[in-house]
Amino acid sequence: PFLHNLVLAGRLLARPASRTMRANLCLWLAVAALVCLQPGAVAKEKKPKKEYLCATCQSVAHLLVKLRKSDKSGNTTSEIVKDLISSKETKLCNEDEMKFYADRLEPKLDAAKMVIKCKDIVPDNPNYKSASDILNAMVAKKPRSEVAKILCVDSGRCDRLWTKEEEPWQKKIEL
Repeated sequence: PFLHNLVLAGRLLARPASRTMRANLCLWLAVAALVCLQPGAVAKEKKPKKEYLCATCQSVAHLLVKLRKSDKSGNTTSEIVKDLISSKETKLCNEDEMKFYADRLEPKLDAAKMVIKCKDIVPDNPNYKSASDILNAMVAKKPRSEVAKILCVDSGRCDRLWTKEEEPWQKKIEL
């Protein structure tokens, strides 16, 4: 409403009007501009937000590949991957799994919040079109970096992948 009124006032100034009306509008615009420029009117800078989306995405990519590689069920790779995606809440996106990554990240993240992001990242159904690229990469046994690129960088969740030194699973946790 404020900007709308400001635009209307500007239009009225452009039209021929009495001097008094133009003077009142100019005064009103000047007061409005001063109010907007007050220190309290300008939004305060927010504290740097912990980056959950990218960190969770790369952690999920690592966990997906780790679980695919460690599966000893005898099922095909396709069945294993489809099962991981279908059972994301019990096999991937749970506090126990996310805690491993949350504790090793700098700054440390909240595993519960990572679980929420994880559920948004992993497709709900392996048969969805949105899941096809990640499913194909996993079935083709592509390396973790390729899976992370598809899941995180190509989707816009991350600007870049972690370097080896930044990877939380490379870090030993201090007790």
